[in-house]
Amino acid sequence: MIPGELGEAMEVRLLLWCKTEGQRLGTGDALLEFETDKALVLVAASQPAVLRRCFFREGEWMKPGDMVAWLSDEPGEPLPGEAGARAEDLLVDFHVT
Repeated sequence: MIPGELGEAMEVRLLLWCKTEGQRLGTGDALLEFETDKALVLVAASQPAVLRRCFFREGEWMKPGDMVAWLSDEPGEPLPGEAGARAEDLLVDFHVT
C-alpha cells in the first residue's frame, strides 16, 4: 500500500518492479521503485516474503492508500477471495528508503 504520509492529493508513478509475481524476497531485497514530485523511493522487504500479485504496471500512477501488491510468507497461502484466506496471511512488513 502506498504510504498515507505522502499526502492524500499526491500521486506517485510506479517506475520499476524489482521482482515478478511468484518470486521470493529476502530481508532488504528491493520490491519496487516509485517517484514522487520530489524524490525516487525504493521499497524493500523488511522480512522474507513472496510477491503474490501486482496491481499496477510500470509507468502507472498510484495514490496513497492504493493497494500495490499482495505479499505472503509462503507461495501456497490462499489469497483474499480464495477458500481459506485470512487477511493476516498477507501482512508482510516492508520499509521505504
